[in-house]
Amino acid sequence: MKRISVFILFLGILSFVAKAQPTEILNTEKEILRQINEHRKSIGKQELISNDYIKREALTHSQNMAKGKITFSHKGFNERFTRLSGFLDISSGAENIANGPLNATHIVSGWLASPPHRKNIEDDFNLTGIGIARAPNGSYFFTQIFAKSAEKPKVVPAEYEAEVLRLINEHRKMLGLHELQNDATIHSEALKYSKAMAAGKVPIGPPGFNDPIKSLLHRYNASQMVELIGYDYQSPKELFDAWMNSTHQRDIIEGNFNLTGIGVYQSANGKVFVTQVFLLK
Repeated sequence: MKRISVFILFLGILSFVAKAQPTEILNTEKEILRQINEHRKSIGKQELISNDYIKREALTHSQNMAKGKITFSHKGFNERFTRLSGFLDISSGAENIANGPLNATHIVSGWLASPPHRKNIEDDFNLTGIGIARAPNGSYFFTQIFAKSAEKPKVVPAEYEAEVLRLINEHRKMLGLHELQNDATIHSEALKYSKAMAAGKVPIGPPGFNDPIKSLLHRYNASQMVELIGYDYQSPKELFDAWMNSTHQRDIIEGNFNLTGIGVYQSANGKVFVTQVFLLK
């Protein structure tokens, strides 16, 4: 990672009688991003894209400050970026924090009035995440993380899915096995799981026993069901070759199945998530 910078802004602790609802916090996060992107556009900079992984780290840090688990500081900053580097190709990053009322204009104007915070806002980043948490005294803690991550080529999901299936069926035919038939419902469930991985809602890997995707086994009255997961392969051939180089994954591709569905989703930072479900009905 080339450069990491952090700056703190204390914007006053105000008490509120009414408890803010989660939607108010969510709307404030969106408004902060809107105002910051408006400022960036006014100076010829590209807009920042909100990233779910970064947002999660920002929110956790704000919550820890709000609960008093850590002081109002950037404690754990390096650890946050180490975790994020597992999902993003980060070359540089920064972080602004603030403590004050739930008011986007108040927070953004305070950051822009501070040269170090303003530099982070205007710097050469393309991804961001904002997290806000309410403290017991009614004030709010704000964390905005900035990151520069290499952009990946865009993929066309339908074409990617079709090519993966073609490669697999071509291999199966060479072995004298019947082709797998693509199923729209299985595809839909596979795509949902790929999106969940991209959003960080589930770990990157096969679904757990209680995951909703497992309902396919009963819905189809299938005798067998298994999944293959692909992460960050930019082309179908790369993915196929990786699967074929794994004895376990190759056995699945060559297994006794007749239905399949492939869901491909590319996240905002260009990472490609693939879920393929195999069923024997």
